[in-house]
Amino acid sequence: MKQTIFFGVFSAALGLMSASAEVDCLKLSLSVKAVISAEQSKVLEIVASEVAAAPGCACEIVKAAIEGSSAKPETVAAIVEAAITAAPEQIRMIAQCAVAVAPDSLAQVQAVLAKFDPNSGESGTSAKGAKAPAGEVAAMPNPLDFPGTGPVGPTPGTAGGFPLFPPTPPVIINPPEVTQVNP
Repeated sequence: MKQTIFFGVFSAALGLMSASAEVDCLKLSLSVKAVISAEQSKVLEIVASEVAAAPGCACEIVKAAIEGSSAKPETVAAIVEAAITAAPEQIRMIAQCAVAVAPDSLAQVQAVLAKFDPNSGESGTSAKGAKAPAGEVAAMPNPLDFPGTGPVGPTPGTAGGFPLFPPTPPVIINPPEVTQVNP
């Protein structure tokens, strides 16, 4: 019974702690939104300082900055850039939150992402294992071409290729006819 009460109180305390963390980000985003709507000219400085102070609340801060300033796509890109500069580990979250609030700024946000993280495509490459550009690979012959055509595969008249003289058809010998003789 005592353990049940202890675990109940302990889980309630943990629940309050996690709820207070969300409330802090909410309060922070509301204050950022109020300050930015009062001072539209200092949007980027406010975003950079607030995101640097609380990188865990970067999403809420970016959303509040975009909503508070009624940002156009170019301003959204500048807000995203300032936030990413302040908290580079939150790059994906910042971009997703900005696009969620201002979907018309998708192209500008993607341009900022490309500037900060150029190897972030879906191709699976990274800076460590960078591959050759696609133009150089396209110039290579297709390995699925038929053997003997092009630079891939054996060429006729060489070892592994067709012989110089075509093969003669095989000679078929019919078995002898056996007749039964009655004794």
